[in-house]
Amino acid sequence: MINNNILNIIEYSKNLVLLYVEDDETIANSAIKIFNKFFDKIIYAKDGIDGINKFNENHIDLIITDINMPKLNGLDMLKEIRVLDKTTPSIIISAHNEIEYYKGAIDLNVKGYLLKPLALNDIVKLLSKVVDEKKDEDIKTNKFNYLVDANKKLIDIGYQISTQKNHQKLLEIILLGAKDLSNSDGGTLYLFNKKDKSLEFKIILNSSLDIHHGGSEDPINWPALNLYNIDETVNKRNVAVVCAIEDKLVNINDIYQSTSYDFNGAKKFDLSNNYKTTSMLVIPMKNRDNELIGVIQLINKHNDNNEVISFNNNDESLITSMASQATMMLENNQLVNDLETLLYSLIKSIGSALSEKSQYTAKHIDNVAKLSEIIAKGINDNKTIYKDIKFSKHELEEIKLSALLHDIGKISTPEHIVDKTSKLETIYDRIKTIKLRFELVKKDIEILYLNNEISSEMKNEKILEIDDDYNFIEMINDGDTLMLNDSIERLNKIVNKYTIKINDKVKKVIKDNEFHNLSITKGTLTKADREIINNHVIITYNMLKEVPFPNKFANVPKIAGSHHKTIDGHGYAAKELLGIELTLQDKILVIADIFEALSALDRPYRGPNTLNQIAHIFLNMVKNRDLDKELVKIFFEDNLYLEYANQHLAPSQIDEITVCFDF
Repeated sequence: MINNNILNIIEYSKNLVLLYVEDDETIANSAIKIFNKFFDKIIYAKDGIDGINKFNENHIDLIITDINMPKLNGLDMLKEIRVLDKTTPSIIISAHNEIEYYKGAIDLNVKGYLLKPLALNDIVKLLSKVVDEKKDEDIKTNKFNYLVDANKKLIDIGYQISTQKNHQKLLEIILLGAKDLSNSDGGTLYLFNKKDKSLEFKIILNSSLDIHHGGSEDPINWPALNLYNIDETVNKRNVAVVCAIEDKLVNINDIYQSTSYDFNGAKKFDLSNNYKTTSMLVIPMKNRDNELIGVIQLINKHNDNNEVISFNNNDESLITSMASQATMMLENNQLVNDLETLLYSLIKSIGSALSEKSQYTAKHIDNVAKLSEIIAKGINDNKTIYKDIKFSKHELEEIKLSALLHDIGKISTPEHIVDKTSKLETIYDRIKTIKLRFELVKKDIEILYLNNEISSEMKNEKILEIDDDYNFIEMINDGDTLMLNDSIERLNKIVNKYTIKINDKVKKVIKDNEFHNLSITKGTLTKADREIINNHVIITYNMLKEVPFPNKFANVPKIAGSHHKTIDGHGYAAKELLGIELTLQDKILVIADIFEALSALDRPYRGPNTLNQIAHIFLNMVKNRDLDKELVKIFFEDNLYLEYANQHLAPSQIDEITVCFDF
């Protein structure tokens, strides 16, 4: 079993870089011989200071360090490293069973504790844990990076298309972009010849064979593919034709195993070029009126090892989105007017990326967009306050787009803050550490009893008291618990009541930072947490202002970046937006964002509010000049909230609103 574990670990760990810190060179030499079984690259440091220097000078995947060392011990070294790096895992080593060191090292991303002399079985067990966690982390990171990279490519391709005036080069950009997005070896771009009812070869590319025909290179003289046979029946033998006629995306794993289409042309090409066409993705290009414009055909998707694999759902989605945009560009060559499909695909991909970090953020974005659309259309229908306001089709789309992008900045918000489900949560819920400390307090009581220093009755009484106090701490750690004055007072007493001794030093069972978090009046976020979250609006604006939106969507960065501002222009926003009063479009997004947040069923830091509770909150915000009184009045009195509430709120939330909005 150990041998199998070792082989499994080695298969993954050989590509990892280990930083090993040990002041005893004799021990280090022996340990390195063991570690060489698992790691191809080991960077050795002779003490804590040397360890910090080596960490700063190299990419490190894992730290294994001794605790007791001269100059700077292992834990202090990790604390220094954690200032700039929060993610690199570590394992600590000591000659003694100093378990209290490990307890104090949990915040330092320590994955385990090894005793000297090192035992292979213990090393395998710990490395197996680290490797498994690293694999899971890499999978998430790779997926997130893939989405981010795809988004960047989509934006870049969209920009190239929008600025390219030469028709032939435009065709080339389209096919090169499709190849790049799908990592395929080759591809063909056909355009529909309406007069001849055929698909004409316009661009042919193949990286392995160094083939580049059409576009900026020599024109293609290959015969076109006829859509219909002589008897006017559909030419179903050719996959590109079927794709075009039936408006059908075709994804084939291996053309040599497929019997649905005639691949004689591809097979002849393979034979004459010593090539093998395997996987194929064929996507139609049709305009808004469902008229055929052309077909994109890609072959032989490659993985990171340059092996041919099948095209996947991501390829279908990305290429379909790009093909849709390319079609519009080909129609009018006014690329900047036709970025919506590409842009919404980008938003969808960003939503997928955000979903990897937060379970509810992507859903929040979609719901805010729905609410914004409802409010904007409600203003168009209003015959009183807003009787003279009529948003155009483009303005309605601009509001919706702003809503879909308003939280894009949360890509940079730490995951443990976005989804903070308890007051003590950081990268883990520290209530577990506090529970362990309370257990140590109870152990001290047991020792007093065993030493005949207290009676059995007193022991039981104290144990019950400790359990009751811990249960209180566990209860207030929940974000749904409202901290009133008596709760704060009791928390203070508990903090001052209990201590434990570690290394002959008396320490409080509840640390100052933990007390600060537990004292949060409502929810789970501290003031510092809220500052970090609120900073996303600045990042949102800074990201969006760099996107070349068409003129009709020019206000998207401002609208999206103003959703945490008050009506007089204050609140949270980039410097460029502060002091600027909100427009009606801005106010729509502000109200939609707040209503969704207050009514949502899935927030980790608090329960949902009822409609009447939300109405009272809105009334107070109007009085504080946070929200526009006229828009709030229309929102509730015209029942604009009701359509959304009936679809997204629980029945228990839909109660009678008793608030009067006669301002």
